[in-house]
Amino acid sequence: MITQQFRICDVCRLLDFDVAHKLCSYCSMCDAWICSDDLPKWARRIKAALKRKLEAGYQGSPNYEEVAVPNYKNILEDDNGRT
Repeated sequence: MITQQFRICDVCRLLDFDVAHKLCSYCSMCDAWICSDDLPKWARRIKAALKRKLEAGYQGSPNYEEVAVPNYKNILEDDNGRT
């Protein structure tokens, strides 16, 4: 991990649809900004990495600002959260 900055955590954004800015560290192995809560949670990090690779328009780490939209709802889910 390198420097810490206030960013949107890729894990929280992808798994929880949380786009709040948090103190995050950049992980070059994951190519993602990850908050301190998710750093030790490898299962969540792996799920997020797989989901991120499937995102439409994924181009690497800088893409997170483009798809981090407040109140975003996954269009593949219905009103009950089912896909």
